[in-house]
Amino acid sequence: MPRKCRAVLDIGSNSVRLLVVQWDGEQAHCIFWDKITTRLIAGMENGLLQPDAIARTAKALEQLTRHARALGADVLAFGTSAMRDARNSGLLIEECRPFLPHIRILSGDEEADLAYAGAAPADRRGVIDIGGGSTELMVGEDGVRLSARSFQLGAVRLCEAMPGCSDPADLRQAALSQLQRGREGIAPYLPLSWVGVGGTVTALAALDLGLPRYDPLRIQDHPLTARFVHRSLETLCAMSPAERAALPAIGPQRSDIIPCGAAILSAFFELFEVDGLLVSDRDNLMGCLKKYAFPP
Repeated sequence: MPRKCRAVLDIGSNSVRLLVVQWDGEQAHCIFWDKITTRLIAGMENGLLQPDAIARTAKALEQLTRHARALGADVLAFGTSAMRDARNSGLLIEECRPFLPHIRILSGDEEADLAYAGAAPADRRGVIDIGGGSTELMVGEDGVRLSARSFQLGAVRLCEAMPGCSDPADLRQAALSQLQRGREGIAPYLPLSWVGVGGTVTALAALDLGLPRYDPLRIQDHPLTARFVHRSLETLCAMSPAERAALPAIGPQRSDIIPCGAAILSAFFELFEVDGLLVSDRDNLMGCLKKYAFPP
């Protein structure tokens, strides 16, 4: 059976990510992955994306789309929090139309569904997906989502809401105040264990492992403890951006926002009284391919 090649683009609030896979009829095999940080949500005011952010993101999308098609892949593309919240997302869509005719903007529930499908946890489990502009909490059983909540709380959004803040207690409290609003919807389905996806979670896992460079095989199923995250929040807040950028697991593109991402995860652990979670490198990119490119 000839292998089908498919690609998916995630237009996130912090970065644009590409995953290209081949399908052999039973499973998907990753043949290429790339990410370009564009900070689409940066400077968004009154629901309007900034022209320079739109230009950066369109340029990155064109570059990644051409790479995917050079590999012979059809391309699916979706936008998440920043595009969902912006009143002028159409400007980015029009900018990309010559090379990417169809961009789907996901609702919070759709984003949650794809992240849950990507992580594909068995049994009764929850998934937390911390992005640049939003955080999704989902609980399901055997891959079927039972409940989900989407919050306008992400590493970039929190960083822009509290510019220059380096107090871990203040950052955690700001995250707690947002997450508390959706706890009731999740509480009846609380699982025995959780899976974490998204850049914050995988970066903290890489930090915990002391990796010199990102390695998805080492990251997958790594147990990340609440104790390590609470301690890391304190440590990261005490460091300068330059010191954080020097950490291989963080790097310059995430050095300014990683304390805010860690604060969100720390607040989650505290609010839901969770001791730790398993990290997954498989997120909404794989979920999108499962649902739309290779449906059962």
